[in-house]
Amino acid sequence: MSLRRETIELLMRYGIRPRQDLGQTFLINESIAKKIVRLAKVKRAKVLEIGAGLGALTRFLVEEARMVYAVEVDPKLLNILRSHILPDCSNLVLIGADFLELSPPQVDVVVSNMPYSVATPILFKLLRECSFKRALLTLQKELALRIMAEPGSRDYGRLTVSIRAFCEPQFLMFIGKENFYPIPEVDSAVIKLVRQAPAFKIEDLNLYLDLARALFTQRNKLLRKALPLSIKGVLKIKINPSFYEDDAIKHLMKLRVRELRPEDVALISNVLKRYMEAT
Repeated sequence: MSLRRETIELLMRYGIRPRQDLGQTFLINESIAKKIVRLAKVKRAKVLEIGAGLGALTRFLVEEARMVYAVEVDPKLLNILRSHILPDCSNLVLIGADFLELSPPQVDVVVSNMPYSVATPILFKLLRECSFKRALLTLQKELALRIMAEPGSRDYGRLTVSIRAFCEPQFLMFIGKENFYPIPEVDSAVIKLVRQAPAFKIEDLNLYLDLARALFTQRNKLLRKALPLSIKGVLKIKINPSFYEDDAIKHLMKLRVRELRPEDVALISNVLKRYMEAT
């Protein structure tokens, strides 16, 4: 039986209507599911899957991985996984929970068809709280393009800058919306995040992330205008005005926020930290 047919029949048999509030849409192309697992290189690895759904990826992950921790928030789907799709699977731990409220296990690889509605908070939680070597994530195409964007481009922003503090992103492939059920409104893309320290120095990670968040609410403004508004208005930090004339960051003031590279944001946050410590 094809994955498409199995998915539709199971949903009908158990009276399940995919929930928009959970971003439920199911991958129904078996060859794509196998390709994602192959690209994830999970042989003998400990794997975390976020959003197991009806096991489109799970069934292939357990064939190769040493252990799979599959998280699924919907109890009806969890029951189908346990009783029908993957019963008595010795290297599978099914976790019925909202990933955003979970203390994630430490793993080698993360694989996920991410719910579109909560993809961004899941990404930040994954990066900050989960230890992994690489992650293969299926995301809304627009979100993937934002993660991969270059400074100055239309899609470049806070998300791009923030992720570079934790990982090196790599684009893998697009997936047309017709490969999901129900068919979503947008296409998807698969990216890989390789966990590694950034090539630039970040003295205070929280300050770096907060500064990126504040600055990119004003992405089209010149830095010399956006920086004081970000520090005083958004971050509520009192700072010596000489900070804005510091030689280390003076050359950046003529740039617009959208033109700042991640290493530029890191430099600004590092200088800002020193001025904060001096007050």
